[in-house]
Amino acid sequence: MDFRNFLSINFTNVLNVKYQQSSCKLFEKIYRTNEEMRKDRYVFILLILFICPPSFSQKQLDYRQIKVSSGDTMIANLNQYLYIFKDSTNELTFNQISQKKLQSKFIPFDKFKKGNPRFLRNQVYWAKLTLSNKSNRNHWILYAGKGSIIELYSPDKKGNYVKKINGRLVSRSERDISQLIVESTYKFHLHITSSGTTDIYIKLKGKIFSPGFNIKLEPPYRYLTKESQLNYFQSIFHGALWIILLYNVILFIIVRDKTYLYYTAYIFSYSIYYLGYYDFLAEYPLFQTYVAIVSLQLSMVFYFLFMKLFVNAKSIIPKWSRVINVWLYIKSLLVFIVFIYIYNTLDLIKAEPYLLLIILFDVILFIITFVILFLTRNSLARYFVAGSFFLMLGWGLSAFSFVGWLKIGINENYFSQGGLFLELVLFSVGLGYRERKNEQEKRLAQEENARILKEQNITLERKVKERTIEITEKNEELMMQKEEILTQRDALQERGEELQFAYNQITDSVRYAQTIQNAILPFEQKIKRVFEDYFIIFYPKDIVSGDFYWFNTIEDGDNVKAVVSAIDCTGHGVPGAFMSMIGNTLLNETINEKRIFDPAEVLTRLHDKIRQDLRQAETNNSDGMDMALCVVEQMPDQQYKLTFSGAKRPLYYIHEGELEQLKADRFSIGGEVYEDERERIFTNKEIMLDKGDMFYLLTDGFGDTPGMDRKRFGSRNIKKMITGAKDLSMPAQKENFEKTLANHMGDQEARDDVTFLGFKI
Repeated sequence: MDFRNFLSINFTNVLNVKYQQSSCKLFEKIYRTNEEMRKDRYVFILLILFICPPSFSQKQLDYRQIKVSSGDTMIANLNQYLYIFKDSTNELTFNQISQKKLQSKFIPFDKFKKGNPRFLRNQVYWAKLTLSNKSNRNHWILYAGKGSIIELYSPDKKGNYVKKINGRLVSRSERDISQLIVESTYKFHLHITSSGTTDIYIKLKGKIFSPGFNIKLEPPYRYLTKESQLNYFQSIFHGALWIILLYNVILFIIVRDKTYLYYTAYIFSYSIYYLGYYDFLAEYPLFQTYVAIVSLQLSMVFYFLFMKLFVNAKSIIPKWSRVINVWLYIKSLLVFIVFIYIYNTLDLIKAEPYLLLIILFDVILFIITFVILFLTRNSLARYFVAGSFFLMLGWGLSAFSFVGWLKIGINENYFSQGGLFLELVLFSVGLGYRERKNEQEKRLAQEENARILKEQNITLERKVKERTIEITEKNEELMMQKEEILTQRDALQERGEELQFAYNQITDSVRYAQTIQNAILPFEQKIKRVFEDYFIIFYPKDIVSGDFYWFNTIEDGDNVKAVVSAIDCTGHGVPGAFMSMIGNTLLNETINEKRIFDPAEVLTRLHDKIRQDLRQAETNNSDGMDMALCVVEQMPDQQYKLTFSGAKRPLYYIHEGELEQLKADRFSIGGEVYEDERERIFTNKEIMLDKGDMFYLLTDGFGDTPGMDRKRFGSRNIKKMITGAKDLSMPAQKENFEKTLANHMGDQEARDDVTFLGFKI
C-alpha cells in the first residue's frame, strides 16, 4: 500500500473523536508494513501527531459529555454519563474534590458499578457530570436520586459554585426542592450556561437506606405540572380517608362500639403511612421514618382487630380467631424489638428483612383468613372478603409494578391506594349493613319480647285469679292458726317469764358465788410486801372461774418463803368454781396447817387427797386440776432459790436476759389413774435467780385462745411474747400481753379461763 492511497482515507472520519484511536492504530500498522513509508517516516510521524494528538497526550473525557439539545422533554437515563469517586474517608470537601489531583480518580459510572454493584450505607460518593447546553433553556430540574443527604455543587449565573442540599434526613425547610412526590426522587433547581460546558458535582450519602443515583433532566414547567397533578390526587385521597375516619369516630362516640374504633385506627395508620411515604412529614425527617415503619405494621394489627369484631370471629371462626390473637401478640413484640434496633442504629437495611418477614406472615395470615371467611358464607364476611379482595389486588399490582413486571408509567403505590379506597368503601357499606342487621335483630327481639310478655300477662292474670282463691282459703286457715299461735304465745310468754325469773336467780347466785371466789384469792397488798413489781392477768370465761391463783408467805425458821401457784381445775363456770374451792381448801390445809413447803410433796398430797375426798376409785369421777407451784426464798449470798414442781403446767423465767423453761410432770392432780401407775410422785426442779430476774406461771387458757384464723395462740407465741417484752416493767408487760391476746382473738369467743402471773425478783 503506497502513501497516496493512505491519504485517500476520509480525513473527516479520522478527525472524528469516535474513530481517533482506531485510525491511529491503522497508521501504525501501515507504518510497520510498508517499505516505502519507512523512507518517509519523519514526514509520517509528523502527520500522525497532527491527526491524533489526544490519543497520545491525555485520556478522552468528553465522550461522557451530555449535550442538552431539547428544552421541552425529559432527558432520562443519564447515569451513564456520570464519573464516580468513592470517598473512603467520608471527610473530603468540595474544594478538595474539585482540585486537579483528585479529578483523575473519577471513573465512569458503568466501570465503577462493575467493582461496586451496590452503593453502601454510611459511605460518601461523589459524582461529576458535564453538561453542554445546546437548547434555549438555562433553568432545569435535576433528578439526583435517593439518599439520606444529597449535596449539589453547581455554578450560578456568575460562575461561582453554590451548594444546595436535599435528602431523606434533610428537613423540608432546608431542601432545595421540598417535595418528593414526583417519582420519589430528590431533585434540585439547576442553572446551565448557554455557552460552553457546565461541570456539576453531586455528593451522596445514605444513613438509613442504601443511596443511589438516578440522573434525569426535566424542564420546570413539566415538573410543576406533574407535581400539581400528584398533589391534587393525594389531596383527594387523604381528604376522602379523613372524611371516612371522622365519620366513624363520631359513630364510635355515639354507639360506643369498638368495631368503629379499630376501623378508624386502621384508616389512620394507613393515612399516616402514605403521608410519610410521600414525604409530607419531611419537616421532621427522623420522625417521618419511624412513623412510616410503625404505621404500616400497625395497620395490619388494626385490620385483624377490626375483622374479629366486624364478622364476630369468636362465633364463626373461634379457633382461627385464637391463632390471630397469638400472632398479634408475637408481632407486637417483634415490631417493638425491630423499632428499638432502628431507633438506636438507624440501620434500616439490616432491619428491612425482618420487617419484610413480618409483613410476609401478615400476608399469609391475610390470605388464609380471606379463604376461611369466604367459605363461611356469612353475609357480613362477604363484605369483608370483597373489601379485602380489592386491597389484595391493589397491593399485588403495586408489587408487580415495583419489580417491573407491570409497566404503566405511574407510581406503583397508586394501585395500593386505589385498592385501599375501594376496600374502605366496601367496609363502610358493610358497617352500614351490619348496623341495619343489628337494628332488625333488635326489632325482631323486641317484637318477640312483646309477644312473650303478652302471653305471660295472660298466664299471669289466670294464675293471679287462681292464687287469689287459694289465698282467700289460706287466709281463713291462717286466721285460725293465728288464734292458736296467740294462745301458744301467751303460754310461752308466761313460761319465758318463769325462765327469766329462774335465770335471774341463778345468775344472782353465780354472781354471789363470784364474790365468794374472789374472796379466797390472795390480796394484792400481801403480794406487794414480797414482790414490788408483778402483774396478774385473770379472765374467767364465765362469771365464776375454774382457774384460780394462790399466794402466801411462810416463815420457816429464820427464812421467809413465798409460795406462788397458778391452778387450772377441770371445767369452767360453776363446776370449775366448785373444784377451785376444793383446791384452795386443800392448799391451805397442806401448806398453812401441815407446814409442807416442798412443792413436789404438796402436789403429791393434793393428788391423794382429791382422789380420796371425791372417791374417784369408786365413782369413776375424773375431775382434777393442773398446777404450777413454786417456792421462792432468799439465800445468804443475795441470790434467790426457786423450787418448782408442776402438774402439766411449766414455769418460764428470765435469767441473764434469756428466756428459760422448767418443764412440768406429764400428769394431773387427781383424775384417772393409769394402769401401770402404782404411786403418782411429782418432782422438784431448783434454779438460782438474781435480783431483777423474772418468772411466770400460767394456765393453759392463754395458749388455747382461738384467733381469727381459728388457730390457737400456742406456747411458741407465748415464748416470743415474753421474750419481746422482757425489758419492760411488769405492769407494762401486762398491758402488752393483754393487747396481744385481744389482737389475736379479734371477735372470737374464749374457750377457757385465762390466768397469767408474772413476778420480778
